[in-house]
Amino acid sequence: MFEEKTYKRCTCMGPLFEKDGEPALDDDGAQKVGRLDRNCPRLKERTHGSWYFQIELERGGDGKRRRPREGGFRTQEEAAARAEEVWKAAKAGVNVMSEETVAQFLDRWLKKKKTELKRTTAHEYGRDIELYMVPHLGALKLRDLRARHCQGIFDWIIADNERRTEHRGRVAELQEAADTACLAWRNAPAGTPAERAERAQLRGVWADARDRHAVERKQLQRTTGPSTMLSIKATLSSALNDALKEELIAKNYAQFLTLPKVTKARALAWTAPRVARWKRTGQKPSPVMVWTLEQTAEFLDFIVEDRQFPGWHLVLFHGLRRGELAALTWDEVNLDEEIIHVTEQLVSISYEIHEDTPKADSVRDIKLNRDSVLLLKAWRKKQRAERKQWEAHRAWKDSGNRVFTREDGSAYHPQFFSDRWDRLVSLSGLPPIRLHDGRHEAASLALAAGVAPKAVQAMLGHSSMRMTTDTYQTVLPEMHAATASASLDLMAAYRAKEQKKVAKKPKKKSKKRGKGEGKEAA
Repeated sequence: MFEEKTYKRCTCMGPLFEKDGEPALDDDGAQKVGRLDRNCPRLKERTHGSWYFQIELERGGDGKRRRPREGGFRTQEEAAARAEEVWKAAKAGVNVMSEETVAQFLDRWLKKKKTELKRTTAHEYGRDIELYMVPHLGALKLRDLRARHCQGIFDWIIADNERRTEHRGRVAELQEAADTACLAWRNAPAGTPAERAERAQLRGVWADARDRHAVERKQLQRTTGPSTMLSIKATLSSALNDALKEELIAKNYAQFLTLPKVTKARALAWTAPRVARWKRTGQKPSPVMVWTLEQTAEFLDFIVEDRQFPGWHLVLFHGLRRGELAALTWDEVNLDEEIIHVTEQLVSISYEIHEDTPKADSVRDIKLNRDSVLLLKAWRKKQRAERKQWEAHRAWKDSGNRVFTREDGSAYHPQFFSDRWDRLVSLSGLPPIRLHDGRHEAASLALAAGVAPKAVQAMLGHSSMRMTTDTYQTVLPEMHAATASASLDLMAAYRAKEQKKVAKKPKKKSKKRGKGEGKEAA
């Protein structure tokens, strides 16, 4: 049965007394001096001291009494309300006696989760905890955590994003001012001494503007986007789910958060109007872009002599990720069966390489097309020849039988493939697409060629068909043309069929009247 006990206490110092009213004495016989707490005579004053509560809970499993106590309330009503709140939380199964802070719990939780998470996921969890949760929630006792505290993280992020956006605009203005000052200095005449003096002054103005821009530019920070906020929420929700199981909180408060809407970037094809706009403004219509069939063929022709061409071919036609490309070994390549087994990937965390297994659905077998088989056979032959040359000088570096290596056998860092891809795309003069967009390209090409979506899903290693069709399928211009003509072709086929029916249908012969019929009618 709930029964709260509220009382006032303060921090005043004064002479102490025993319960029977006698002075409390120390070893030397002098009266003790200390905090008066609930015995302060000024507690009758309305504004003196603060209110506390204490409630009695059911005994714990060890038989000991449990008496939660909390103070610092301005009024007795606030203390009583808090006492009832703690009582209800205890009845809901929350361990209201726990003194563990949010920071302590998250540290303990992350250590446990690292044993069951992928390295990249554990790294993202750690980032979210360090940068967002601990600074805003860390000092709070976990038992006191509420939805408003969790929402405060995202309210701060949104406000900070506005500050960062304003700062980015200020940096752009400083850049423009520096460019204008530089142009004025370079165009200033320098014939006479007076003109040279004025030109030197203009150069000083430009130098000052350049330095101001450089200082502010170093302080640029990227805004935290909706996708990152969703990731932070997911991390917090996962942690609070475990806290709920441990009966440290009553609810998973992350479920009640309000976040900006996340709109997934739609993959778009580089059509002629989009290419023209990109050349004019330098802006991509979408973060995710793919080439048309013509552009893809042009890129393949341009990079055919590149050392990593077989790898680029696997990306564009079979949708390998860069980590899978870097980790692929000859042990997992069966050129007789024309299959590669994707069982490993290299992940980069703070540029440090770690070997890891892909997600469960990404462990897959990929059937190679005929060109990929020929390219890999030629590549293996070339790699073996390079190995003999380097072994002759005792300089060969064994990288675990990797498929794609440097001339000396050393493995590539996954970032190398992204950097090399960007360089080749830039040199080709084609509109930009990222290396990861090659997976979009592979999916779009396969679906446009009529490959069953289920087969494309298996090739890419997706857990659901929806992810394949919604996220990775781009409607290429060639597919637009086919779709636009499909209904017209259907109607035309129907009309042609009906016309054939009419042409084949025999004409009805009219009945001839007898000789006397006309006269009788008359």
